Amino acid sequence: MNLPDYWLPYVITNIVAILLIIVCYKWPKIGKIAWGIIFILAGIFNIFMVVKDPQAYLGYRDNAVDFYNFFIDGVFSSFTIFIVSLIGTGQILVGIFLFRKGKLYLLGILGGIIFLVAIAPLGIGSAFPSTLLMAISLVLLYIQYKKV
Repeated sequence: MNLPDYWLPYVITNIVAILLIIVCYKWPKIGKIAWGIIFILAGIFNIFMVVKDPQAYLGYRDNAVDFYNFFIDGVFSSFTIFIVSLIGTGQILVGIFLFRKGKLYLLGILGGIIFLVAIAPLGIGSAFPSTLLMAISLVLLYIQYKKV
């Protein structure tokens, strides 16, 4: 996986990340719905895809930072379906929590931020720096949504 092969999805993902920042700042209710849907769909997609082709997830090591490669080549490669299914379940829960209020909503925001920051070291595989921009949009969503 390298940038010349994935430049279009890479650029689109980073543009979407910038748009999410704008939406979460200007229209937090829409941002909350958008993020809830994004996380739920991403979780379902990951669970479906890992069952269909677990080896595809090992390709993320190609552009990841070294300490992620150690994990991907080790435990992750032996338990790919289990680990990605847990991640997908977490994504679905984050999405559901973003539709809630109070502590569950905060848990959804924190879970989303942690997830997005955690996948940033995958480099091009996570369309870096899009995930950090997306994490910023969740911070803005939390700040702005408290005002609504």
